[in-house]
Amino acid sequence: MENIKKIKFKLFICSLSFFIIYIGVAFSMLTIKPNEKINKQENFKVTDKKSKIRGNIYDNNGYLIATTIRKYDLIVNPSVLREPKKFEFELKKIFGNETNFNFKDRLSSKLKYLKLKKNISVKDYNKVLKIGEPGIKLEESYIRKYPGKSLASHIIGKVDIDGKGISGVELKLNKELSSSRDIHLSIDSGIQNILKQLLLEQITKFQANAGAGIIMNANNGKIKSIISLPDYDNNLNNNLLRKQVFNNATKGLYELGSTLKIFTAAMAIESGKIKDDQLIDVSSPILLSKTQKIKDIKKINFPINLPEIIVHSSNIGTAKIATSLGHNIQKKYFNLIGFYKKVDIEIIETSFPSINNTNHPSSLMSKSYGYGIQISPLHLTKATAITLNGGKLVIPTLLKHKINPKKMVRIFSAETSRKLRSILYLVVNDKNGTGKSAKSYYYPIGGKTGTVNKFIDGKYSKTENIVAFTGAFPIHRPEYVFTIVIDQPKPQKFSAMRNTAGWVIAPMVGKLINRISPILKIKPSNLSPSELGLKKYKIRGATL
Repeated sequence: MENIKKIKFKLFICSLSFFIIYIGVAFSMLTIKPNEKINKQENFKVTDKKSKIRGNIYDNNGYLIATTIRKYDLIVNPSVLREPKKFEFELKKIFGNETNFNFKDRLSSKLKYLKLKKNISVKDYNKVLKIGEPGIKLEESYIRKYPGKSLASHIIGKVDIDGKGISGVELKLNKELSSSRDIHLSIDSGIQNILKQLLLEQITKFQANAGAGIIMNANNGKIKSIISLPDYDNNLNNNLLRKQVFNNATKGLYELGSTLKIFTAAMAIESGKIKDDQLIDVSSPILLSKTQKIKDIKKINFPINLPEIIVHSSNIGTAKIATSLGHNIQKKYFNLIGFYKKVDIEIIETSFPSINNTNHPSSLMSKSYGYGIQISPLHLTKATAITLNGGKLVIPTLLKHKINPKKMVRIFSAETSRKLRSILYLVVNDKNGTGKSAKSYYYPIGGKTGTVNKFIDGKYSKTENIVAFTGAFPIHRPEYVFTIVIDQPKPQKFSAMRNTAGWVIAPMVGKLINRISPILKIKPSNLSPSELGLKKYKIRGATL
């Protein structure tokens, strides 16, 4: 019995000793001695809410466009300060008089945690320790930085205060990035800068509200650039306007006008219902009602064929083609090229198209030339790629290493695609083409302009426009497609008081392709259309 008592007493002594040691260690961890130097991270880390540092984001060339850096905040326990006034005086000697720590009110309370200053250096922290006050700590946290600032703000997105993605790639690929996985995008920073510069110039010159631009590989869907203006600096969190953070390129919905004539023409050729040389009378407007009619900007008093309809951008001709095709064919191909669903890419800021699906003939005709159907510039870019790349389905992506499905899905025949490329070449290179100002003497470009009256307050404005341009280069063997949209450009004296796509966007297209083609390793070419393998079409002027 006596032995048991001895054993119990020894166990009590051991437990008491362990408890005293534990209290001592815990106290030493809470208070760092004034003369203690910081050499190891473990000595000063108070909180680390993340087990892993968030992964970096790089562009196609390996340039860093999003990263995480450590920062250190100065923390104090006011309740244990011996000389608060002296402490505040010494702090201002270290950090400057402009720093106001507001001790007067805070020290009167029983506050035990006060963040004195954010993002300080370890050197300054050691200076604070030398003041000799207890209860001083250094808290480690992380901050997301974007070296390019607004370079690709709508693509990259942002993180919240806890480092979780809240928009863009940061949100869509949050799981991967949170696991310290680096992400390599297909975006080219150089091309991004060029497109932004040229687009901003046109927006400024025409006093427009906003704009968007996309450049994408026509064959594998890898996006080289997405610009939405106005934009914002990813490093800033405050005072951002909705129009700055809204992604016009992928989420904005627009009626994009005559750019959709590309797809009406493709349907006509593919179905075999309209022949290349088939003449269509466009001399008279189409009456929809007593107050509504379909008319052309150019008055053409003689029948014209399909290539001429597209080159002259005839609404009347396009509407008549759509009528011959019917609702079923239009719906079929609109569905196949992606006009009835979101474009699934590595950001969530995308939108469903808005389409008038009534079976009224006016709906069929208006959609054929871009009214009554609202899509994003990304939708238009994808559809343009499908139509001009040989008719093959492409899936847009922002990732450098994403591989498209090996199984090829064909939407249009190779011959249909070739004919469309030949026609769109003439839109830019023929003297009668609406996009002739986009011509480059170094690279063969093809595309289609689009101008629509903007729908405002329940009706179409007679003065405010949405202008667009979509196309491909080199057009005879497309490697890249592009789409540019500008919202509400104002007429200017230098544009003969016109604010159409041919005046607003076309002049920047040639400049854009001249500047980015060397980056994309596209060789210049001055070959004739026949040498390029394009089909020959003769385009007559609007008047004979």
